[in-house]
Amino acid sequence: MLRRCGSDESDRRVFQFFATIEKGIITMKHIMEKTIAALMLAVLLISLVSCGSSEKGEVKTGVTSSYAYLLDTSDMEKPDLDLSNASGVLKSILDSGVLTIATSPDYPPAEFVTEDGTVYGSEMMLAKYVADCLGVDLAVETMEFSGTFAAVDTGKVDMAFSGYGWKADRAEVYELTVGYVGEDEEDSTSNHTLITTVENEGKFNSLSDFVGAHIYAQAASLQEMYVEDQILTLDTEGTTNLELVSTLDQAILGLQAGKCDAVALDEDTAKQYVAQSAGKFVLTNVLFDMSLYEEFEGNVALAKKGETSLIEAVNKIIEFVNEKNYYFDMYTVAKEQAGIED
Repeated sequence: MLRRCGSDESDRRVFQFFATIEKGIITMKHIMEKTIAALMLAVLLISLVSCGSSEKGEVKTGVTSSYAYLLDTSDMEKPDLDLSNASGVLKSILDSGVLTIATSPDYPPAEFVTEDGTVYGSEMMLAKYVADCLGVDLAVETMEFSGTFAAVDTGKVDMAFSGYGWKADRAEVYELTVGYVGEDEEDSTSNHTLITTVENEGKFNSLSDFVGAHIYAQAASLQEMYVEDQILTLDTEGTTNLELVSTLDQAILGLQAGKCDAVALDEDTAKQYVAQSAGKFVLTNVLFDMSLYEEFEGNVALAKKGETSLIEAVNKIIEFVNEKNYYFDMYTVAKEQAGIED
Protein backbone atom coordinates (compact mmCIF):
# COMPACT_ATOMS: atom_id res chain seq x y z
CA MET A 1 0.00 0.00 0.00
CA LEU A 2 1.32 3.35 -0.93
CA ARG A 3 1.95 5.93 1.80
CA ARG A 4 0.20 9.27 1.56
CA CYS A 5 2.28 12.41 0.88
CA GLY A 6 1.87 13.62 4.48
CA SER A 7 0.37 12.66 7.78
CA ASP A 8 -0.83 14.79 10.71
CA GLU A 9 2.31 13.90 12.62
CA SER A 10 4.61 14.84 9.76
CA ASP A 11 2.74 18.12 9.22
CA ARG A 12 3.22 18.99 12.87
CA ARG A 13 6.96 18.27 12.65
CA VAL A 14 7.33 20.41 9.52
CA PHE A 15 5.55 23.28 11.28
CA GLN A 16 7.83 22.98 14.31
CA PHE A 17 10.90 22.90 12.05
CA PHE A 18 10.02 26.16 10.30
CA ALA A 19 8.93 27.78 13.56
CA THR A 20 12.32 26.97 15.06
CA ILE A 21 14.11 28.50 12.07
CA GLU A 22 12.02 31.67 12.33
CA LYS A 23 12.73 31.93 16.07
CA GLY A 24 16.45 31.50 15.38
CA ILE A 25 16.41 34.24 12.77
CA ILE A 26 14.71 36.63 15.18
CA THR A 27 17.23 35.74 17.91
CA MET A 28 20.19 36.27 15.58
CA LYS A 29 18.75 39.60 14.46
CA HIS A 30 18.42 40.66 18.10
CA ILE A 31 22.01 39.63 18.86
CA MET A 32 23.34 41.50 15.82
CA GLU A 33 21.43 44.65 16.79
CA LYS A 34 22.86 44.52 20.32
CA THR A 35 26.39 43.87 18.99
CA ILE A 36 26.22 46.81 16.58
CA ALA A 37 24.94 49.06 19.35
CA ALA A 38 27.78 47.96 21.64
CA LEU A 39 30.36 48.60 18.93
CA MET A 40 28.96 52.07 18.27
CA LEU A 41 29.13 52.84 22.00
CA ALA A 42 32.73 51.63 22.15
CA VAL A 43 33.70 53.84 19.21
CA LEU A 44 32.05 56.81 20.89
CA LEU A 45 33.89 56.16 24.17
CA ILE A 46 37.24 55.82 22.38
CA SER A 47 36.59 59.11 20.61
CA LEU A 48 35.79 60.84 23.87
CA VAL A 49 38.88 59.42 25.60
CA SER A 50 41.08 60.49 22.69
CA CYS A 51 39.72 63.99 22.81
CA GLY A 52 40.24 64.14 26.54
CA SER A 53 43.85 62.90 26.39
CA SER A 54 44.90 65.78 24.19
CA GLU A 55 43.71 68.39 26.64
CA LYS A 56 46.46 70.92 27.26
CA GLY A 57 45.69 70.85 30.99
CA GLU A 58 47.10 67.32 31.31
CA VAL A 59 50.60 68.31 30.19
CA LYS A 60 53.19 68.00 32.97
CA THR A 61 55.25 71.12 33.61
CA GLY A 62 57.03 72.79 36.51
CA VAL A 63 57.17 70.61 39.60
CA THR A 64 55.10 67.88 37.89
CA SER A 65 57.46 67.62 34.91
CA SER A 66 59.27 64.37 34.16
CA TYR A 67 62.50 66.22 34.98
CA ALA A 68 61.17 68.31 37.85
CA TYR A 69 64.30 67.55 39.90
CA LEU A 70 66.38 69.69 37.53
CA LEU A 71 64.79 73.02 38.34
CA ASP A 72 61.75 74.39 40.13
CA THR A 73 60.65 77.38 38.04
CA SER A 74 57.47 78.12 39.96
CA ASP A 75 58.96 81.26 41.56
CA MET A 76 61.06 82.30 38.56
CA GLU A 77 59.98 85.06 36.22
CA LYS A 78 59.22 84.03 32.65
CA PRO A 79 59.14 86.02 29.42
CA ASP A 80 55.92 86.88 27.61
CA LEU A 81 55.72 84.68 24.51
CA ASP A 82 53.29 84.89 21.60
CA LEU A 83 53.01 81.29 20.39
CA SER A 84 49.78 81.79 18.42
CA ASN A 85 51.57 81.60 15.07
CA ALA A 86 53.84 78.68 15.93
CA SER A 87 54.81 76.52 12.98
CA GLY A 88 57.00 73.54 12.13
CA VAL A 89 58.67 71.75 15.04
CA LEU A 90 57.50 74.39 17.53
CA LYS A 91 53.87 73.66 16.67
CA SER A 92 54.54 69.93 17.03
CA ILE A 93 56.06 70.54 20.47
CA LEU A 94 53.05 72.56 21.60
CA ASP A 95 50.60 70.00 20.16
CA SER A 96 52.35 67.02 21.75
CA GLY A 97 53.08 68.79 25.01
CA VAL A 98 56.72 67.63 25.06
CA LEU A 99 60.05 69.24 24.19
CA THR A 100 62.50 66.44 23.39
CA ILE A 101 66.20 67.27 23.48
CA ALA A 102 69.43 65.38 22.84
CA THR A 103 72.58 65.63 24.95
CA SER A 104 75.90 63.89 25.46
CA PRO A 105 76.18 63.85 29.28
CA ASP A 106 79.95 63.73 29.52
CA TYR A 107 80.66 67.45 29.74
CA PRO A 108 80.30 68.66 33.33
CA PRO A 109 79.04 71.01 34.56
CA ALA A 110 76.93 71.62 31.44
CA GLU A 111 75.66 68.04 31.21
CA PHE A 112 76.68 64.94 33.12
CA VAL A 113 75.32 61.90 34.93
CA THR A 114 75.18 62.03 38.72
CA GLU A 115 76.14 59.20 41.05
CA ASP A 116 72.51 58.09 41.27
CA GLY A 117 72.34 57.79 37.47
CA THR A 118 70.28 60.88 36.66
CA VAL A 119 71.20 63.35 33.94
CA TYR A 120 72.06 66.78 35.33
CA GLY A 121 73.88 70.00 34.46
CA SER A 122 73.41 73.69 33.80
CA GLU A 123 72.24 73.13 30.22
CA MET A 124 69.74 70.51 31.38
CA MET A 125 68.41 73.07 33.83
CA LEU A 126 68.22 75.61 31.02
CA ALA A 127 66.31 73.12 28.84
CA LYS A 128 63.87 72.54 31.72
CA TYR A 129 63.34 76.31 32.00
CA VAL A 130 62.73 76.55 28.23
CA ALA A 131 60.18 73.72 28.40
CA ASP A 132 58.37 75.35 31.31
CA CYS A 133 58.25 78.68 29.47
CA LEU A 134 56.68 76.91 26.49
CA GLY A 135 54.23 75.18 28.83
CA VAL A 136 55.33 71.64 27.92
CA ASP A 137 57.04 68.67 29.52
CA LEU A 138 60.73 67.91 28.96
CA ALA A 139 62.19 64.66 27.61
CA VAL A 140 65.95 64.04 27.41
CA GLU A 141 67.64 61.57 25.05
CA THR A 142 71.28 60.78 25.96
CA MET A 143 73.80 59.71 23.33
CA GLU A 144 77.34 60.22 22.03
CA PHE A 145 78.22 63.79 21.12
CA SER A 146 78.32 63.17 17.35
CA GLY A 147 74.94 61.47 17.62
CA THR A 148 73.30 64.65 18.92
CA PHE A 149 73.69 66.25 15.50
CA ALA A 150 72.18 63.23 13.74
CA ALA A 151 69.28 63.17 16.20
CA VAL A 152 68.40 66.74 15.23
CA ASP A 153 68.92 66.04 11.52
CA THR A 154 66.58 63.02 11.53
CA GLY A 155 63.92 64.60 13.71
CA LYS A 156 64.44 62.14 16.56
CA VAL A 157 64.66 65.17 18.85
CA ASP A 158 63.44 68.74 18.62
CA MET A 159 66.65 70.39 19.81
CA ALA A 160 70.07 69.57 21.24
CA PHE A 161 71.76 71.08 24.29
CA SER A 162 75.26 69.63 24.53
CA GLY A 163 77.92 72.22 25.27
CA TYR A 164 78.10 73.57 21.73
CA GLY A 165 80.14 76.61 20.88
CA TRP A 166 79.42 78.72 17.84
CA LYS A 167 81.23 77.50 14.72
CA ALA A 168 80.80 78.78 11.18
CA ASP A 169 80.15 75.31 9.74
CA ARG A 170 77.50 74.66 12.40
CA ALA A 171 75.76 77.94 11.63
CA GLU A 172 75.53 76.90 7.98
CA VAL A 173 73.87 73.57 8.77
CA TYR A 174 71.79 74.28 11.90
CA GLU A 175 69.73 76.99 13.55
CA LEU A 176 71.83 78.16 16.52
CA THR A 177 70.46 79.98 19.54
CA VAL A 178 71.95 83.10 21.07
CA GLY A 179 74.81 82.38 23.45
CA TYR A 180 74.65 81.87 27.21
CA VAL A 181 77.57 82.09 29.65
CA GLY A 182 77.84 80.58 33.11
CA GLU A 183 80.62 82.76 34.53
CA ASP A 184 80.44 86.27 35.98
CA GLU A 185 80.38 89.09 33.45
CA GLU A 186 83.87 90.12 34.63
CA ASP A 187 85.14 86.61 33.94
CA SER A 188 82.77 85.58 31.18
CA THR A 189 85.33 84.15 28.78
CA SER A 190 85.43 80.38 29.18
CA ASN A 191 88.89 78.82 29.09
CA HIS A 192 90.02 75.69 27.29
CA THR A 193 93.15 73.77 28.09
CA LEU A 194 94.84 70.37 27.96
CA ILE A 195 95.49 67.80 30.66
CA THR A 196 98.25 65.21 30.74
CA THR A 197 99.55 62.43 32.98
CA VAL A 198 101.50 63.10 36.16
CA GLU A 199 104.54 61.54 34.46
CA ASN A 200 104.44 64.37 31.89
CA GLU A 201 104.05 67.12 34.49
CA GLY A 202 106.15 70.15 33.50
CA LYS A 203 106.68 68.91 29.94
CA PHE A 204 104.06 71.16 28.33
CA ASN A 205 104.36 74.86 29.15
CA SER A 206 103.09 76.46 25.94
CA LEU A 207 101.00 75.52 22.92
CA SER A 208 104.17 75.06 20.88
CA ASP A 209 105.30 72.35 23.33
CA PHE A 210 102.44 70.17 22.05
CA VAL A 211 103.87 70.09 18.53
CA GLY A 212 104.77 66.45 17.90
CA ALA A 213 102.50 65.17 20.68
CA HIS A 214 99.59 62.73 20.44
CA ILE A 215 96.45 64.65 21.42
CA TYR A 216 92.91 63.40 21.95
CA ALA A 217 89.88 65.65 21.36
CA GLN A 218 86.19 64.89 21.05
CA ALA A 219 84.99 64.76 17.47
CA ALA A 220 83.07 67.87 16.31
CA SER A 221 83.94 69.69 19.55
CA LEU A 222 85.34 73.18 19.98
CA GLN A 223 88.55 71.64 21.30
CA GLU A 224 89.06 69.92 17.94
CA MET A 225 88.95 73.34 16.30
CA TYR A 226 91.28 74.88 18.88
CA VAL A 227 93.92 72.17 18.41
CA GLU A 228 93.69 72.51 14.64
CA ASP A 229 93.88 76.32 14.73
CA GLN A 230 96.52 76.81 17.40
CA ILE A 231 98.71 73.71 17.54
CA LEU A 232 98.59 72.03 14.14
CA THR A 233 99.26 75.35 12.43
CA LEU A 234 102.53 75.56 14.41
CA ASP A 235 103.56 72.12 13.17
CA THR A 236 105.38 72.75 9.89
CA GLU A 237 106.49 69.14 9.60
CA GLY A 238 103.18 67.42 10.42
CA THR A 239 104.46 65.48 13.41
CA THR A 240 101.47 66.19 15.69
CA ASN A 241 98.82 63.50 15.92
CA LEU A 242 95.32 64.83 16.63
CA GLU A 243 93.05 61.83 17.23
CA LEU A 244 89.31 62.33 17.48
CA VAL A 245 87.18 60.19 19.80
CA SER A 246 83.42 59.85 20.21
CA THR A 247 83.21 60.52 23.95
CA LEU A 248 85.31 62.21 26.59
CA ASP A 249 85.27 58.96 28.55
CA GLN A 250 87.19 57.36 25.68
CA ALA A 251 89.70 60.20 25.77
CA ILE A 252 90.23 59.89 29.53
CA LEU A 253 90.63 56.12 29.37
CA GLY A 254 93.08 56.55 26.49
CA LEU A 255 95.14 59.03 28.49
CA GLN A 256 95.13 56.70 31.50
CA ALA A 257 96.27 53.79 29.31
CA GLY A 258 99.11 55.83 27.81
CA LYS A 259 97.59 55.90 24.33
CA CYS A 260 97.97 59.69 24.07
CA ASP A 261 99.99 62.49 25.64
CA ALA A 262 97.20 64.96 26.36
CA VAL A 263 93.47 65.60 26.11
CA ALA A 264 92.00 68.97 25.08
CA LEU A 265 89.08 70.03 27.30
CA ASP A 266 87.05 72.91 28.63
CA GLU A 267 88.90 74.11 31.74
CA ASP A 268 86.10 73.36 34.22
CA THR A 269 85.70 69.87 32.77
CA ALA A 270 89.47 69.41 32.86
CA LYS A 271 89.56 70.33 36.55
CA GLN A 272 86.91 67.75 37.33
CA TYR A 273 88.69 64.92 35.50
CA VAL A 274 91.98 65.80 37.22
CA ALA A 275 90.28 65.86 40.64
CA GLN A 276 88.74 62.45 40.02
CA SER A 277 91.95 60.84 38.70
CA ALA A 278 93.44 60.05 42.12
CA GLY A 279 96.64 61.88 41.20
CA LYS A 280 97.07 60.28 37.76
CA PHE A 281 96.36 63.45 35.73
CA VAL A 282 97.52 67.06 36.02
CA LEU A 283 96.50 70.36 34.46
CA THR A 284 99.07 71.74 32.04
CA ASN A 285 97.73 75.27 32.68
CA VAL A 286 98.32 75.98 28.99
CA LEU A 287 95.29 77.85 27.66
CA PHE A 288 94.07 78.22 24.10
CA ASP A 289 93.83 81.82 22.88
CA MET A 290 90.11 82.57 23.13
CA SER A 291 90.46 86.13 21.83
CA LEU A 292 90.40 84.62 18.35
CA TYR A 293 86.77 83.63 18.92
CA GLU A 294 85.47 86.32 21.28
CA GLU A 295 82.78 87.35 18.80
CA PHE A 296 81.06 84.01 19.43
CA GLU A 297 81.33 83.82 23.19
CA GLY A 298 79.26 81.35 25.19
CA ASN A 299 77.47 78.10 24.49
CA VAL A 300 74.56 77.67 22.11
CA ALA A 301 71.80 75.13 21.56
CA LEU A 302 70.81 73.98 18.09
CA ALA A 303 67.77 73.00 16.05
CA LYS A 304 67.24 71.78 12.50
CA LYS A 305 67.95 74.30 9.76
CA GLY A 306 64.81 76.18 8.77
CA GLU A 307 63.05 75.82 12.14
CA THR A 308 63.00 79.58 12.63
CA SER A 309 59.71 79.60 14.55
CA LEU A 310 61.26 77.36 17.22
CA ILE A 311 64.61 79.13 17.39
CA GLU A 312 62.99 82.58 17.64
CA ALA A 313 60.88 81.48 20.61
CA VAL A 314 63.84 79.81 22.35
CA ASN A 315 66.03 82.86 21.70
CA LYS A 316 63.50 85.09 23.46
CA ILE A 317 63.63 82.73 26.44
CA ILE A 318 67.44 82.60 26.52
CA GLU A 319 67.71 86.38 26.14
CA PHE A 320 65.42 86.67 29.18
CA VAL A 321 67.61 84.14 31.02
CA ASN A 322 70.69 86.24 30.21
CA GLU A 323 68.95 89.43 31.31
CA LYS A 324 68.01 87.89 34.67
CA ASN A 325 71.41 86.18 35.02
CA TYR A 326 69.60 82.87 35.59
CA TYR A 327 72.17 80.81 33.73
CA PHE A 328 74.93 81.96 36.06
CA ASP A 329 72.90 80.53 38.97
CA MET A 330 72.30 77.28 37.08
CA TYR A 331 75.98 76.98 36.25
CA THR A 332 77.05 77.64 39.84
CA VAL A 333 74.72 74.95 41.20
CA ALA A 334 75.79 72.47 38.53
CA LYS A 335 79.50 73.07 39.27
CA GLU A 336 78.91 72.33 42.93
CA GLN A 337 76.96 69.18 42.09
CA ALA A 338 79.74 68.02 39.75
CA GLY A 339 82.38 68.65 42.42
CA ILE A 340 84.22 71.29 40.37
CA GLU A 341 86.20 73.78 42.42
CA ASP A 342 87.54 77.11 41.14
